[in-house]
Amino acid sequence: MRLPSLQQFFRHQLQQGFQACGLNPAAGTIEYVSEVLAQFAHARVFHSLRDDEGRPLEYIIDMLVAWQQAQEGRNGRRDVAREGAIVRYIGDYALFMSGLFRERVKARGELGYYVAHGRNAFWRSADYEANPARRQTYRRLYQDFSPISDILDYLRRVQFPLEGRRSSDNLLAAYWRV
Repeated sequence: MRLPSLQQFFRHQLQQGFQACGLNPAAGTIEYVSEVLAQFAHARVFHSLRDDEGRPLEYIIDMLVAWQQAQEGRNGRRDVAREGAIVRYIGDYALFMSGLFRERVKARGELGYYVAHGRNAFWRSADYEANPARRQTYRRLYQDFSPISDILDYLRRVQFPLEGRRSSDNLLAAYWRV
């Protein structure tokens, strides 16, 4: 028996979540979000955005400062590739946190902040993207950010309940059962 990859697992869960919530996602949306979830499952990717000293950027404000610095460039030259990578990371990070860690973000009173910056980041990501299909995916992520974040929250509560359950009923156990 061949086990699904982590991305396949998340794709399957997202399809079920969209269906359960009565939403019909645009082409490429589930694939993109499942890719983000699979990547962010690895700590090294989750903290891959770093400042000039090599420290991981953990707050959206620090990521925005890094984006501004990339726009200003070094020696008068903009780093457009880094600009695009940073703004995509902001969108991915905000979606991940506002969806899967909603309770934490809400408790800090930052849910609206994450949603606003995540939406904005995906709009800007489209501006940096040369591939028309991917550009369209970013525009749809901008447009559907809140419902997608809501679905991630739903999945975390219903499909991946991590609290008050036996250890065999956690996310990893769910992954291995598929």
